[in-house]
Amino acid sequence: MNPWYHRRNVTPFISVTPAERLVLLGVLVAIAGVTLPFTLAADDVRRLLLYGAFLAYLLCLALPFLLRRVQLGIFHPIIFYIIWVGVRGLVNGQAVLPATGLEYHRALTGVIEGDLNLLVAKSFLLDAIAVLSLYLGYMVGPRLRMPVFMIPKPQGLALKTAIWVGISTLGLVALVAIGDGLAQVLMQRGIASDQRIAAHVGGQWNYLAGIGVVAPIVWLAFQPSAIRRPVFWALLLAALLLKFVSTGSRGGTVLPLIMLGAIWTLHYKIVPYRAIVFGLLLALILIGGLGQLRAATQRAATFEQVAVESNPIEWIRAAMDDLQRRSGEDSGQLAILARVPDQVPYLYGESYLSIPFIFVPSAVWGDKPDAGGKLNAIRIYEQPLTAIPPGPVGEAYWNFSFGGVVFVFALYGTLLRLLAALYRANSAHPGVTVFFVFALFYMQPHTPSIYNFLHNVVPAAVIFVSFVMRIDGRIILKMAPGPFRPEM
Repeated sequence: MNPWYHRRNVTPFISVTPAERLVLLGVLVAIAGVTLPFTLAADDVRRLLLYGAFLAYLLCLALPFLLRRVQLGIFHPIIFYIIWVGVRGLVNGQAVLPATGLEYHRALTGVIEGDLNLLVAKSFLLDAIAVLSLYLGYMVGPRLRMPVFMIPKPQGLALKTAIWVGISTLGLVALVAIGDGLAQVLMQRGIASDQRIAAHVGGQWNYLAGIGVVAPIVWLAFQPSAIRRPVFWALLLAALLLKFVSTGSRGGTVLPLIMLGAIWTLHYKIVPYRAIVFGLLLALILIGGLGQLRAATQRAATFEQVAVESNPIEWIRAAMDDLQRRSGEDSGQLAILARVPDQVPYLYGESYLSIPFIFVPSAVWGDKPDAGGKLNAIRIYEQPLTAIPPGPVGEAYWNFSFGGVVFVFALYGTLLRLLAALYRANSAHPGVTVFFVFALFYMQPHTPSIYNFLHNVVPAAVIFVSFVMRIDGRIILKMAPGPFRPEM
């Protein structure tokens, strides 16, 4: 085998081949090289400062790949953060900013382009500081010996997954009953947040309707071969449909598919690049198409009036435009850096106070402490009827300035070290695998991500327990009609 493509089985995180290391470094160098001529052509010292900060950020992302003695793993928490957050953020639109500069920001009307470019430079420097703090926290974190858990034997995976998807259906049924019809539920994203069903009865029914997607993920962790079973895909598609209809979340619909791919890859230690390319195209089509549907509901008075562009190419273009806007003119992080602390004071931990109230419905408690996304919308954007993600760096800075970025990301690095140790000791355990994958994709150091992580990992734990509970098969067989024989 060509040594460039040889994957050494020395880590449960799937070793990075020399070719993969070279490709990632090549991508970062190419991004730096392509944007340089545009920066020089601008003939503006502020664009040069922006480019310098951007280079510093790229160097911080590349650092582990430049150290040849570092054993890299694709799913190692630090490396995965670099790829999933860092490189993906560059591809989604951050890499365009050094080349074009930032001419406009939705929350900063009246700010001239030159000042916006200095703001972007400050943002890239803080991103670089965050990545270095992440490395530091991981290196100085405690070396704990993790317990090795006994691998349980599941029972009735298909049947129990179907039951959980059925329970999830009850959430949508409740929303349909409260909202007076399915059409009204589908129109929820097109009306103001204070007029939605969740604003009057709480978000517990939306939450219940969304937990069904967790069950196929846990099933696949127990039984990776389930991906070849039609019943698995039928239940998965039903659960994804339930989640989107009830919540309108595009990320919540696409991300479970990516996580399923991660679990399969971790089990078989194979990186299916053809499937990854296909998955990327599918994800862009879904994000763009579902975004078109959501935008159409905002323009229509009734669901019958909703009209969606049917061209998948247009869906991909719409998805890319949406992702790029989030890095530039719609970036919550840039808005925070511009207005804090001169116009808006520091939070001093206020946004993090919302974390203990994650599982308390508004209908029960009333006005709960607002998380970072809601605070950003209210105090920075002055749009109280929505939530705008502040980004991990933006929220840390808003709470405790530059020191907050260092502290929050160093603490996050320490937590990732513990997560890596836990998975290293229990890489064959399906429950630990599910927890590990949810942590990789959801557990970033800001309140929206923490909300998403806990909202998914808690039902995952309950579903995991239900999968390993023993059920007397004779009772089920007596209850089953005719020739039906459920999987035991």
